[in-house]
Amino acid sequence: MSQTHLNVLAIFLCAVLAHVLPATTWLGAYAVLGPAHYLTEISWLHDRKYFVSRPRLWIITALAVLMIMLVRPNQPEADGVFCALLGGLVAAGLGMSMVVTVLVTAFSAGIGMAGAKLGWGFVLAVVVLVPTLIHVFAFTTMFMLAGASRTRQTKDCLPLAALGLAAASFLLLPTVDLGDGSFLKTAEKSFPRLLELLSVPGHGVALRLVGFLGFAYAYHYVNWFLKTGLLGWHRVSSTRLVLLASAWAVVMFAYAQSIVVGLLVSLPLSLGHVLLELPLNMRTVRGLCSTSFLRPRLPMA
Repeated sequence: MSQTHLNVLAIFLCAVLAHVLPATTWLGAYAVLGPAHYLTEISWLHDRKYFVSRPRLWIITALAVLMIMLVRPNQPEADGVFCALLGGLVAAGLGMSMVVTVLVTAFSAGIGMAGAKLGWGFVLAVVVLVPTLIHVFAFTTMFMLAGASRTRQTKDCLPLAALGLAAASFLLLPTVDLGDGSFLKTAEKSFPRLLELLSVPGHGVALRLVGFLGFAYAYHYVNWFLKTGLLGWHRVSSTRLVLLASAWAVVMFAYAQSIVVGLLVSLPLSLGHVLLELPLNMRTVRGLCSTSFLRPRLPMA
């Protein structure tokens, strides 16, 4: 079976699983496949100097942003400063111009001040959930589009079409939960406020949203492992492989203790790999904007 057909099959399998076991698919993907993806991708990015001219500066920037995100004070009046600091650091670390950095900082401050009025859930969604969702779905789509634009072959557009159909299915088709509900029962005890934000009046937890998140995360991770031969992230020393496997085992042990402990251990890895991949994402966006694949063809005079 070709790589293209494997991709399409993986997309539909992840979508079906997310439709019938939304919460289990989301948690299973995030808890088991997620840490393996974070660790191996950070290793792969490190060997490629994170696609920046000054990798040490970007590592320091990413660590600073990560620390600020994890130790954010629970003070709504400080949300504007908090978000402005994050936006400014990321823009400066990516080497953006002074004008762009100032604009990003101001925009981030506006988001933070809006969050101060709308509550911590808004800030959490903007600072944590939205970037990770963009990472696992939007950038996955852009990487697939970039690949199709390079090859210009019809078969390479099939996974894109399949991805669009699968995403649309969570709007058009019903999502049910055939599991025993144990995940939701545990989550209700540990994260009542988060589930309240995801609830729909009269319908409890929004299964369609949970299903889509499960699909987006599951396929993002599966897609990474399907590209092993193409990316060659596994071509590292045996010592590093042992270290990566050991780190993954530590995260699995944390999840075996409880969902909360597992999330606390894996969250820095999750956010860290999103930050460290930003330069590659920006490079992909610039490449897509410059390729003739996306430009309209002007009629000949």
